[in-house]
Amino acid sequence: MQVSLKWLRDYVDVDVSPEDLADRLTMSGLEVDSLNRIDPAFSGVRVARIVFIKPHPHADQLSLCEVTTGDATYPVVCGAKNIHVGDIVPLAPVGAILPAGDVIRSARIRDEVSEGMLCSEEELGIGGDASGIMLLPSDSPLGKELEEALDLRDAVLDIGVTPNRSDCLSIVGVAREVAAITGKTLRYPVAVVMENDEDIRRITSVSIEDPDLCPRYTARIIKNVRIGPSPFWMRRRLEAVGLRSINNIVDVTNFVMMELGQPLHAFDFRFLAEERIVVRRSRAGETFVSLDGKERTLAADTLMICDGVKPVAIGGVMGGLNSEVKEDTGTILLESAYFNPASIRRTARALAMGTDAAFRF
Repeated sequence: MQVSLKWLRDYVDVDVSPEDLADRLTMSGLEVDSLNRIDPAFSGVRVARIVFIKPHPHADQLSLCEVTTGDATYPVVCGAKNIHVGDIVPLAPVGAILPAGDVIRSARIRDEVSEGMLCSEEELGIGGDASGIMLLPSDSPLGKELEEALDLRDAVLDIGVTPNRSDCLSIVGVAREVAAITGKTLRYPVAVVMENDEDIRRITSVSIEDPDLCPRYTARIIKNVRIGPSPFWMRRRLEAVGLRSINNIVDVTNFVMMELGQPLHAFDFRFLAEERIVVRRSRAGETFVSLDGKERTLAADTLMICDGVKPVAIGGVMGGLNSEVKEDTGTILLESAYFNPASIRRTARALAMGTDAAFRF
């Protein structure tokens, strides 16, 4: 279980060093296998605002920008198309060092002076987005070092969670332990749910045919979703604990799983035949293509989440390719369930699918 110290501090005050915290957790029975510090791989990058943009006179694909850090203004030649006057952006001025070790120098680009570089997430090594310049929050303080403005420094504890401590397979679970050994107050996250008066029973239904394997299955319909990238802070939280950002819907299910220890799954509702969920055992020889793109032949006792016609997920283990969230998804069915632990263990071992969700179930 990887625990971001920054994420942990959302729920409990930690006023000791990461090394001291690791030692105290280990002495309390949660063995910390390693402690890794996360530091930005760049230096000298500052928060700036774009005050002027005009086309480059000698290059159609370039623009001439003026950016200010509050105490100085810099001319910058830029090729990105996603920037506008007033945007708050990362500026690597002359002397700044980028992750590859490149030192920014004054240059003339097509006869125009450039005294710095506006950076994308990928160029800064803090994300995978290379489509354009990284746009910072509008209230970011001008002139501040970017690593401070975005609070990029972190420490990650890798905790070897033993089978009797499944309560610590979440950030809140570890925060509870930290609160107990330090005397601090635990702060639980507050969930605010906005509902309308539409009756979900007119939209979908859930039928549990094998309650010995799934005693409880709950579903919620969420309409008018818009698929896109997650906020920067959420992506950083997930990446710090070893999860790859996919999109805002998938990321939020992973965020809740790591925060509270409860796996969730989101189905694209339009791909659920008969617009309903049926929880049942698989039929011997039944095949299924999971989200990793692999087709698997199922044993007769495998718990499956199905729609009115076909399987759409291996219960408690992994969803199916036939109902995954896509770029044009508009309505999702969100699953939160409890599964028989022994059943999930057998299935995960038989199919060699040791997923984060299966581990927690």
